[in-house]
Amino acid sequence: MTPTPSDPEPVTGRPRVLRISKSGVVTAWRERERELRRRGVDLTLVAAARWEEGGSMVSFSPAGDTFVVPVRTVGRHPNFFLYDPLALWRLLGSTRWDLIDLHEEPFGLAVAEVLFLSRLRGRSIPFVVSSAQNIEKRYPPPFRWFERWSLRRAAGAYTCNKEAGQILRRKGLRGDWVLLPLGVDVERFRPAEEVPPDQRLRVGFVGRLIPHKGVDVLLRAVALDDRMTAEIFGAGPEMDALVAMAGALGIRDRVVFHGHVDEEDIPATYHRFDVLAVPSIPTPGWIEQFGRVVVEAQASGVPVVASDSGALPDVVGDEGLLVPAGDADALHAALARVLDEPELWTKLREAGIAGAVRYSWSSVADVQLELYRATAAPSTPGSAGHA
Repeated sequence: MTPTPSDPEPVTGRPRVLRISKSGVVTAWRERERELRRRGVDLTLVAAARWEEGGSMVSFSPAGDTFVVPVRTVGRHPNFFLYDPLALWRLLGSTRWDLIDLHEEPFGLAVAEVLFLSRLRGRSIPFVVSSAQNIEKRYPPPFRWFERWSLRRAAGAYTCNKEAGQILRRKGLRGDWVLLPLGVDVERFRPAEEVPPDQRLRVGFVGRLIPHKGVDVLLRAVALDDRMTAEIFGAGPEMDALVAMAGALGIRDRVVFHGHVDEEDIPATYHRFDVLAVPSIPTPGWIEQFGRVVVEAQASGVPVVASDSGALPDVVGDEGLLVPAGDADALHAALARVLDEPELWTKLREAGIAGAVRYSWSSVADVQLELYRATAAPSTPGSAGHA
């Protein structure tokens, strides 16, 4: 069949992919795209020019990535924001794309915006969407309509946890689906010298200081054992309340609040800890969707003790310890085991280092490339899988 202006050209050689991900604002997280380009994908990435990550605003830095187009955004909610429509309009018309990769939730405004502009452009381009939403929710109009429209027409989807994929299927996804974890740079996050804890345990936390991250549970656990200290890296609205709580518990001298940590400093941050705590607490509207810090810490040779919330059991696996969410006594007991059983600390460290390989950017790119190959193939005009 001869391609027409509204149809994608047959995919030959290097697939031309327009990938859209606000998180591309973080330089280190663009390793996925770099790996895909090394595999022959002619990929252009649309990233937010400025976005909040880890509790602080991050501005785009090119860092030599000439394939990235930073675009201004309107709105700060991760699902209810828009990209500059003029910039998207130009990009959609600049190349005959074989595939659009929307690393955004299918009910989000950004997905609806891209698909609407593509339709206005008169282009029929296969697209895939992403999801991390592992609680089945019924959204009000128009978001419910956006979700139904995108899922029924998507050529495929990828999710960072299996529950999200099952939810997409139940909500009408017809295309291919793959489980695609968040990646880690195993060359950047590397183990330091093996030094088991002795008499004192340095417990670390990295993340936003918001209620459902459970830092208050960690503080109560540390307060139960004067052999433990805590280093809290992150910013957020709970900072003042948590500092006050540490004082009220009488452990202000054993807890250090470091505030926001720059992305380039995160690998060295993990080496300050004997163990990483991920004490997340489920809420009616949220449970842990992946837990990137788990993989980063394990790749760095730092054992992990986490709550059994959401996707954390799958990510932690047998390479860490799990405790009931919100249970400070159980968290303390698990941390005490890491301190009192040196052989356990060594076992968890070695298992974590070995297990982190499956989350390498190379592994992530291999899975994503297979999805691209399956979904970018030409199909008949008007069929499912086109914007």
